[in-house]
Amino acid sequence: MKPSAQLLELRGISKWFSGVRVLEGVDFEVRAAEVHALVGENGAGKSTLMNVVSGIVAADAGQMLWEGQPVRLRSPREAQDLGITFVHQELALAPQLSAAENIFLGRHPAGGGWVRWREIYDRARELLSGLGHTIDARRLVADLSLAERQLVEIARALAFRARLIIMDEPTAPLAEQDAEGLFRTIRNLRERGVSVIFISHRLKEIFQVADRVTVLRDGKRVLTTEVASASVDGLVRAMVGTELSAHVAPEAAAGVAGEEAIRVEGPVRFAVRRGEVVGFAGLAGAGRTELLEWLFGVGKQAGQIFVNGRPVKVRRPLDAIRHGMALVPDDRKAKGLVLGATLHQNIALASGRRRWFIRAARERQAAGQLLADLRIKAAGLDQRVLYLSGGNQQKAVLAKWLYAGARVFLLDEPTRGIDVRSKAEIYDLVRGLASRGAAVLLASSELDELLRLADRIVVMHRGRIAGELVRAEATEERIMQLATGGVQ
Repeated sequence: MKPSAQLLELRGISKWFSGVRVLEGVDFEVRAAEVHALVGENGAGKSTLMNVVSGIVAADAGQMLWEGQPVRLRSPREAQDLGITFVHQELALAPQLSAAENIFLGRHPAGGGWVRWREIYDRARELLSGLGHTIDARRLVADLSLAERQLVEIARALAFRARLIIMDEPTAPLAEQDAEGLFRTIRNLRERGVSVIFISHRLKEIFQVADRVTVLRDGKRVLTTEVASASVDGLVRAMVGTELSAHVAPEAAAGVAGEEAIRVEGPVRFAVRRGEVVGFAGLAGAGRTELLEWLFGVGKQAGQIFVNGRPVKVRRPLDAIRHGMALVPDDRKAKGLVLGATLHQNIALASGRRRWFIRAARERQAAGQLLADLRIKAAGLDQRVLYLSGGNQQKAVLAKWLYAGARVFLLDEPTRGIDVRSKAEIYDLVRGLASRGAAVLLASSELDELLRLADRIVVMHRGRIAGELVRAEATEERIMQLATGGVQ
């Protein structure tokens, strides 16, 4: 189905929070049966604009039209009644309930005081099948993969008879093959006449799934164009206002490997030298996260760890920290930060310098320097990390380990859910760590990220190493061949 008449129109939308302008005169429109991408740096106003569309907050100025008629939404329920559903990045599912129960949560078909369970499961199967997937509607959400949970959220939106679905970073937790499955689902929705607002920091995805793209910068719309007429470089320029290279040139990236920093022997065998970035690739469930967490003392696995050539026992994270290891986890909010604590407290959290006495003045001076060095945008050291953008939260996790003096960095999806400027800065930081003699183990589901940063790429398949590629021979095709169980 081709996009036609306007479904949603926003005219001159403005919003202030505590006297700070977040949106200024934004115009935005979505056609019927259109996938419209919305991009911009963290803090550009994307979330606030979508909160206005979904009835979470009210605009201070401007007008919203639905099928040409003015509307003023006072709650998310009013937006749902209109046909607008917001699928947030952090999925709002009840893990202890089945997929079908989640789809109809709060709206169970019932009559005569009894829930019609057969109807619930039949309708859930129909919705999931209509999306092109055969998930068992009786399975608990806790037992589903992230990609399957995304589909349950989308099915729930369709159960509301959604005509416009807002997807906020839907591919952030997904591996590339799962993301492609989501793209097929989005195309399916478009063919059925459903419109989608697609928010993503992965700009190449825009060209795979969207019809048009709008760029926000500093609370203003700076560009709306057909995707066929856009380019990655052009979108980046619109987002940041300047030229920004989102990659590290290969000739400048390769480090000079020194002595062995860490070695693992057992079912999984590999070594990383100082000054080296070793990438870990693999499909979802290949074991990358489990490997890095085991190295950091989380979970159990057979094998021996050597640091600086000497065998060490790492039974808990404290042991890993004492041996100079640092873990930047795949979920910074749940595993990497204390969200209610200040930036200063988070940076000082893992430092052995706190063993007997807290030297607050020295800590604040060092933390302030890291704030400047890593370009962390914050109101100050006493700002709670909860209120930082995703990119600045990730930099805060890295700052914590730099202050702790780590020399072996275990990075698990270090650029997940962050904007292009923060991603480029973290790329520079990773290569900077290697150039100063640190050893970096980098697990990522973004193959282009591994190809830009890694000196070698170790490919995992079902918990084992399927092969290893040096920088000169690594390609996406060869990585995927190994990741899917093929031979090197």
